[in-house]
Amino acid sequence: MIAEHTIDTDVPPRGVAAIRDMGIDTEDPGFEKVIGLRVYTRNSMLQLPWPELTSFPGYGLVMPRDRFDHLLVQRAVKAGARLMEQTEAVSPVIVDGWVQGAEVRPSADKNADTTRIRARVVVASDGAAGRFARPAGVRRDASRPLGIAARRYYRTSYRPGPWFESWLDLWDGDMLLPRYGWLFPVAGGRINLGAGLLNTFRHFEEVSAQQLFAAFARMLPAEWGLTDDATEGRLLSGPLPMSFNRSPQAVPGMLVVGDAAGAVNPFNGEGIAYAMETAKLAADLLSEALVKDRPGLAMRYPQLLSDTYGRYFFIGRQFAKMIGNPAVMGRATKYLLPNRRVMAFALRVMGNLTDGRDGDAQDRLFHALTMLARAS
Repeated sequence: MIAEHTIDTDVPPRGVAAIRDMGIDTEDPGFEKVIGLRVYTRNSMLQLPWPELTSFPGYGLVMPRDRFDHLLVQRAVKAGARLMEQTEAVSPVIVDGWVQGAEVRPSADKNADTTRIRARVVVASDGAAGRFARPAGVRRDASRPLGIAARRYYRTSYRPGPWFESWLDLWDGDMLLPRYGWLFPVAGGRINLGAGLLNTFRHFEEVSAQQLFAAFARMLPAEWGLTDDATEGRLLSGPLPMSFNRSPQAVPGMLVVGDAAGAVNPFNGEGIAYAMETAKLAADLLSEALVKDRPGLAMRYPQLLSDTYGRYFFIGRQFAKMIGNPAVMGRATKYLLPNRRVMAFALRVMGNLTDGRDGDAQDRLFHALTMLARAS
């Protein structure tokens, strides 16, 4: 397994269900519990609790990434994984078109000789950069959405309480930008502030993640104290590969999961849940393939991803295209964002939180929309 590294861990209910299924104690005091989303627009504010569902818990979680990774590592080692610390996986070992292991080296020494590790199967999960799988032919699909995001920690007296805070209309002067800003609590009296932008925006190439972040920070009330003196750590930025915009997700001897496969929700840029879920799908399929000694079964993985997420991600791609149009985005922010009923439904859709056809009226509508979508 080639480990994934991302910036933060804000875990919405779908992600909470995934880590709970892994055996992670979601009542660990290191988690900050979040009960819903507080949505800001230029002229309004709504508080939207997570929907009450049987399939997913009614809360999200926040934890610093280093501690969250440690929980996952402990769980993996307990399950029998061999942990190699301070080690970088450089490239796959490819023999006659089949991935048969990885070349690794000490991460602190880029000039060190590599060591070859043989494996019956490799799972690439090296995050949004996705470099490991490139020599095996995995490439970005430019027709699918890509986001950029930047974030920074602040230590401030402002506390959002048990809410993720989200700004769904970001303005740089009179220019409406088609993406969102966020603020959420982190243990120890800090907050995480960030902003993201989609490449469906016609001026995407002209806006850097750092510029977007600066424009968002300027929007916020001065009394919150989000000044340079209150910052902790550097401003960090990176890509958000969405809607399986990396393919193929399977090559002989290797499966690609999480951000490395572009498994990021195109509605909201959330990737933790999909990293966990795609890893579980891959693990279950590989277990069957190894037990039955039929390695070819692993090549069913892309179809399994399509069956599981294809229709939902298709809707998400149409959404991403629409909000890239300033006229559509402007009308939505004026007429739809202040409407509580519309936004409560949007929260379910954007978070992919539903009990399906067996749920309430909103769930049944969500299910009907999904069934009308094209799986791809």
